[in-house]
Amino acid sequence: MLCSPFQIPIPSVPAFQPSTPIPERLEAVQRYIRELQYNHTGTQFFEIKKSRPLTGLMDLAKEMTKEALPIKCLEAVILGIYLTNNMTTLDRFPISFKTHFSGNYFRHIVLGVNFGGRYGALGISRREELMYKAPIFRTLSELIFDFEEAYRRCWHTLKKVKLGHCVSHDPHSVEQIEWKHSILDLDKLSREDFRKELERHARDMRLKIGKGTGPPSPTKDRKKDVSSPQRGQASPHRRNSRGDRRPSGEKKPADSKAMPDLNGYQIRV
Repeated sequence: MLCSPFQIPIPSVPAFQPSTPIPERLEAVQRYIRELQYNHTGTQFFEIKKSRPLTGLMDLAKEMTKEALPIKCLEAVILGIYLTNNMTTLDRFPISFKTHFSGNYFRHIVLGVNFGGRYGALGISRREELMYKAPIFRTLSELIFDFEEAYRRCWHTLKKVKLGHCVSHDPHSVEQIEWKHSILDLDKLSREDFRKELERHARDMRLKIGKGTGPPSPTKDRKKDVSSPQRGQASPHRRNSRGDRRPSGEKKPADSKAMPDLNGYQIRV
């Protein structure tokens, strides 16, 4: 509601009835993210350190809803996690993209979702086709290929995809989000191998959840100013070694100076 002609309306955080279907909830969450608008100012309003425990990131997301300032894609992912924490039948995992256009590299991130065996995504971007995807894709590879086609229409070439594991639904968890469980370099993978790696990652997530190591996680004692914990022992199925995390044989990029800060994900097309 407007109190004066100079005030800007603040988007209302979506609230749901227990009977509201998950797809409708996701649409409402995406509407809210879109209403906050994309941050074109060049100033980062919220500092997001990806190494922070989940509880700290959820506190930051709560602050975002109070401030209602424009956001970029990484902030939208944190907000998406926060606003879907009570949807315990929904699996959430980060998906990062690296693309090439006109001699430059660009990075973008969305929140992948899986409900009832169907994949979709939440997020924000300058391009409508690079954010929300309704959970209608039968496989993870279908979802990623849809993003790839959207990039192609923007004259971007998809170079690399990074897939994280499922995020806990416990807002007080001191676990870190696993942002890069699988790193797929499209220059080093055939089309079929790329598809197989995507489906392998999807299978890994199902196995992790089936073993009880995925969301929700047990609540741990929350301490003031808790420091980020050391990441626990890697899953023996995919992360026995550093090499296992990079099935495409990728090494640490040499052009680290050209890489943006962790909170600088953006699309410029």
